[in-house]
Amino acid sequence: MANIDHVFVLVMENRSFDHVFGLSGIDGVKPPGDAWHFSDGADDRLTDDPPHEFDDVQDQISGLPPMSGFNTGASAAIAMKGFQPPALPVVSQLAQNFVLFDNWFSSMPGPTWPNRFFVHAASSGGLDNSPSGITSGEAVTIDSLGFTFENGTVFDRLSSHGKKWRVYHADAFPQVLAIKGLVGGFFDTETFRSIDPAAGDKSDPFKRDLASDYKIAYTFIEPDYGLLSGDFAAGNSQHPVGSMSAGEHFIKYVYETIRQSPVWQKSVLLITWDEHGGFFDHKLPPTAEPPGDGDQNRRRALHPRQFAFDQLGVRVPALLISPWAPHGQLGSKLFPLPGSSDGVAFDHASIVRSVLETFEINEPLTQRDAKSPSWNDALLDQPRADGSDGPLTLDAPPAPALDVAPAATAAVTANHIGGFALIAHALDLQMAKDKAQVAAIHDNALFAARMGMVAPAGKPAANPISGETLKDYVAYIARETKAHKKP
Repeated sequence: MANIDHVFVLVMENRSFDHVFGLSGIDGVKPPGDAWHFSDGADDRLTDDPPHEFDDVQDQISGLPPMSGFNTGASAAIAMKGFQPPALPVVSQLAQNFVLFDNWFSSMPGPTWPNRFFVHAASSGGLDNSPSGITSGEAVTIDSLGFTFENGTVFDRLSSHGKKWRVYHADAFPQVLAIKGLVGGFFDTETFRSIDPAAGDKSDPFKRDLASDYKIAYTFIEPDYGLLSGDFAAGNSQHPVGSMSAGEHFIKYVYETIRQSPVWQKSVLLITWDEHGGFFDHKLPPTAEPPGDGDQNRRRALHPRQFAFDQLGVRVPALLISPWAPHGQLGSKLFPLPGSSDGVAFDHASIVRSVLETFEINEPLTQRDAKSPSWNDALLDQPRADGSDGPLTLDAPPAPALDVAPAATAAVTANHIGGFALIAHALDLQMAKDKAQVAAIHDNALFAARMGMVAPAGKPAANPISGETLKDYVAYIARETKAHKKP
């Protein structure tokens, strides 16, 4: 049995399996057939964000044959392109040296937020679309802005069993703060710390912490979404209007920091992408076990649907990295499914299942993670020998492409900013409490007038709140948060 003391999970943004690996040439990965008209030529930075809200995904996975919906619509030219070597050297090297899951799916056929909640709670609490943003400042509390889950989260379960966890975030604030109860601890550096590849060996908390006596059992890592700039173009999350290469640099840094640290020999790193981002994949998402918990978050979607959570979302890449992971294997081969070449289906609930199992916590959060496969079944009984347990460094990816589409980010921001605005609101209230001052959202000179929280003299309150105002508010709170947070 593998001897694992540390589990690291990094979740990137919005890429499908075929988009990243379908044309990689990696042994065992077959490209989509010619009938799909899928080709190479994907750009490092895109001019558009392929649609991937719930209704969009229903269209994409439908048609005859299923999954042919990607090849129609305004974004088809973008959605139907993938990467060929050597465009993505970092993830290609990791796939060739460790385990590449070609049988990992997003947890539901929809956008980022419900899928990221499955990473933490094996459920979205009924949320099946992107959340609505700020609509009122009246009677709003820090806790009321958070999303709740009937059975709690993996963080709750670990804490109740005396296991330490920590979030490292490259952005000013991570999406995980949307979970009720976490904002209050955000300014506590024991549980939330930054990761900054540009800071250097002695200044980056992530690298510094791993070089010392690291006692954290579960570490969740979030990339930079670009919130300081007010859109997604300046980050390294691999969001489509951002740079794929910037994300490759970030993945390289995370891997090499763990690989070169004292914790490597007893660690597992899982890297995946939250959902497909509207990019083509040819595998039809299989059926899924509904979580079976409450749906208290359903009404918080901007456009709620009555989804039963009985089908997985589009396939995404996932990489299992460890000296205990077999060399150059595919998930479908390690986890075969009788009568099929596709293998047993994994989804983000497998993160919850695998983390709890690693630390001998036999208490699933929902019916989904209770029925999910665990990556632990693929780990070796003995670690790979020194020198054959993975490269110390990875090849450098190309330099990120320059911003080619500043105008396109307005629509992208409008589709994604609502949920982050809720986090910004909660952090705004927390900082106001800490400083004993008025929150920025209630300060007429800052945002109250623009957001309709306090009406200017002689003018009605602004309603609805514009996307541009929300973007400015999120960027402002991101800057204030970064200044307020202890180093």
